Amino acid sequence: MQLPFKVLILDFDGVIIESVGIKDDAFEQLFRGYPEHLNQIIEYHLAHNATIRFKKFQYITETILQEPYTDEKEQELSAAFSRLVFERIVQCPFVEGAKAFLDFFLGQIPVYLVSVSPKVELETVLERRQLDIYFKQVYADPWNKTDAIKDILQNESIGAEDAVFIGDTPEDYLAAKATGLFFIGRFSGKTFPAAGKIPIFQNLFEIKEFVAHLDSFSTFQSDYL
Repeated sequence: MQLPFKVLILDFDGVIIESVGIKDDAFEQLFRGYPEHLNQIIEYHLAHNATIRFKKFQYITETILQEPYTDEKEQELSAAFSRLVFERIVQCPFVEGAKAFLDFFLGQIPVYLVSVSPKVELETVLERRQLDIYFKQVYADPWNKTDAIKDILQNESIGAEDAVFIGDTPEDYLAAKATGLFFIGRFSGKTFPAAGKIPIFQNLFEIKEFVAHLDSFSTFQSDYL
């Protein structure tokens, strides 16, 4: 099959597995001892999808809670967060159609994974879920998604027109826009700033059908870049 791109780049949470709500719940549990600040904490967390959890911990501790943020505090919060989410992420369901989507593209083109999760934790999840075979390379913390995309393009010696990024957050869309990539949204409950101008789908079955029958990106590119 002739595809209109040479490289596929995927986000993980909310695109491959239904893990977004797990991490939202974890932030609420982690800071439930501060009920007077909890709404502000959750609002901050939800508004910063592309921010690594350690930076969120620091901002919440120093700016919202007005407490010192030490190495010990970071380790304490990180360990507690991992206990709350790790096994749930290993066991949570796939986004509908995600496994078939990965099977379809395996061996056809390079597939990359980009995430703001800690690298060791993400790689362990991939191994436990037997997903590591699908990805040529995994980009995680300390990479941000924009720099990860640029590095992928450079390593593959391709232009932005030869890659597509699939994500589920407005930050994913902005990373694609900043690097000139064609973007496809998977709707996981978050609102995209260019809704109505970019292709957005409920599941990976729909996205697979969309890309499999797409001759080129030219119909959509001018709408949102």
